[in-house]
Amino acid sequence: MSDAASLTTVALRPWPAPTKDALSKEDLSAQIHQLTTERGHLRGITEKALQEEIDAGKSVPEDVMEGAETEPKKDAPAADERLKDIHRVRNEMHTKIEWAYFAAGNALNLVSLLLSRDPAKALDSGYTQMFREMNVPRGSFGIDRTVRIDDTQREEDSAKRRELVTKGSRMEALDWATDSLLQAATELETGIRKETKYWEEVLSISEKGWSLQRTRREARNAPFAVRYGLPEASNHFKARGLAPLRMNKDGGIILDSTLSLKPKTMRIRISENDKIVGTSHLPSQGGLGELAIEQSIQLARDSLFEEELFHEISMESRNLLAYGIELRNSVLHITTPALGGQSSHRKVLIDCASRDDNTLAGSDQSQHRLAQSIAEGLRLLLAHEHRMRLYRRSQVPPPLTQIKRQQPGPPLLRTLLGLFSHLTAADALHSYLNTLAKTLKSAGLDVWLDTSRDASWAKLTHSLEQSPMKDLSAIDQLLTLFTRPFDGTATISLPSTSGPQPENITIATRTFIGQPTFGAEHKISLPSSIIKVLDLEPDQSRQFKFPSTDEAQAYVDWILSLDIAHSVISKEYAGRVYSTDHEPRVSILSKGSMKNLAKEDSVLVLLEKGRLTVTATANTSLMTGTAGESFTWDGTPGKATLKNKVRSWIA
Repeated sequence: MSDAASLTTVALRPWPAPTKDALSKEDLSAQIHQLTTERGHLRGITEKALQEEIDAGKSVPEDVMEGAETEPKKDAPAADERLKDIHRVRNEMHTKIEWAYFAAGNALNLVSLLLSRDPAKALDSGYTQMFREMNVPRGSFGIDRTVRIDDTQREEDSAKRRELVTKGSRMEALDWATDSLLQAATELETGIRKETKYWEEVLSISEKGWSLQRTRREARNAPFAVRYGLPEASNHFKARGLAPLRMNKDGGIILDSTLSLKPKTMRIRISENDKIVGTSHLPSQGGLGELAIEQSIQLARDSLFEEELFHEISMESRNLLAYGIELRNSVLHITTPALGGQSSHRKVLIDCASRDDNTLAGSDQSQHRLAQSIAEGLRLLLAHEHRMRLYRRSQVPPPLTQIKRQQPGPPLLRTLLGLFSHLTAADALHSYLNTLAKTLKSAGLDVWLDTSRDASWAKLTHSLEQSPMKDLSAIDQLLTLFTRPFDGTATISLPSTSGPQPENITIATRTFIGQPTFGAEHKISLPSSIIKVLDLEPDQSRQFKFPSTDEAQAYVDWILSLDIAHSVISKEYAGRVYSTDHEPRVSILSKGSMKNLAKEDSVLVLLEKGRLTVTATANTSLMTGTAGESFTWDGTPGKATLKNKVRSWIA
């Protein structure tokens, strides 16, 4: 009982192997690898599963199991016999390996020898060492293929097909070459025709005087460009004055796309009482595509010139706002006096419009010549400014300074305003002086009048001959006069000094839109006889300036009234005349008819608005029996003279 009880508590463990039979790490890894290969992953191997397989006999082949059951167990061979069997098997293996190596080397030698017929494939590295020592000539061994009848026929058919394919391919290549040559010849002919036409037009443009230059990028369809802008234009418009000469599909020249726009022009309109009475215009030329290339370039240059002119005028108007200039909706409104003494609200409207705009063609055009003259004058002034820029650049430059010199803009509007102001002031004064001279002559006073709108215009030939700018053309010297102050003169003689050497009153009218006058100014120079009447000191100035025409007219009236009163009437009644102030009034003493008492008569001379009025008053009565008499001369002929009329009043 004790033995049985002890067996129930015995643990089954593998018997420890001897140290000499213990497995190393390498052997253990090999066995684990073998088990993994035979049975899969080790996770499913358990002691119970292995015991079941042993009991079932799965790990032993069936024929072995059967043999083990039927055949009797033999005795194990001896160690000497097993060793002999191992040596025998090893020798057989070596023999087989040597024969295999020999056969492979012969095959390699054979293939290399066959390939040696081709010089490009003769490689000594393809032979074995033994074959190299035999010194067999290269290319001495060949192989031929035995061709059957069917193969010969097939090859002949293939050769015929290849020949037909070759002929067809050659014919197709010849056709393609022919077509290519014909196409190339056509393209060459077209290119020659286009190039010929292009260079003919380029030559025509050059012969017309236009400046040509190569384009920077050497564009294939536009190798040249034409410089149609003016060389002395402002920087912005100078950059726009270059257009590439592109070649179209027919070989003709087409200008840049920016030039295909409608040509512009500076339009001048005259407005009187808010009604357009005059418009300037240039003749219509049609579109650029309808004109020859030279005319298109000319039209583009004119349009660019007109745009520059309007740009310069717009820039100049910013400094002339005090002169009644306004810019509204891209239109300049310039308030100008009516020329010729007309009383109307006149404006000059300047804008940039299309050259083909004829919307105002049917309106009133009574001032068409004035509008056209203003437009042509502004164009001449801008062209003159371009030439003057070239002239100034060709002169010796001034000394260098650290102060940057400001180049003023061209005086376009200033010249126009100055001319309008000068003509208005000079014409108004001269018209009044003519009326005044006519009135004085109707009163029996001998006067003469000489007027000139501008002194430089009167002596133009002499000015051109004495001009220091000899290298300037006559037209530029003439236009230079318009950019300077305008100086008009008027000379009227005194009524008291008629004769070969009369004394005169000189009125100089100077107009300039700038320093120092900023408009029209009248300067009156008095003769010595008037100086005596006014009792002026010798060192006092004999010239008086007046900023308006009305003031100058009033002063001339007063001076002539003084001369008539203190000179003309005083000479008629010498010794009996005296005056107490500097007024055109004299007192005449005469003997009365009663008791020889002296009588004093006062004579007042008044010139005003072209009318001469003489008024005589007395303390008692005049010869006419009245206390006062008055008579007026307005230039109507056939009236009594001033001397006779005064004599009829005063004894």
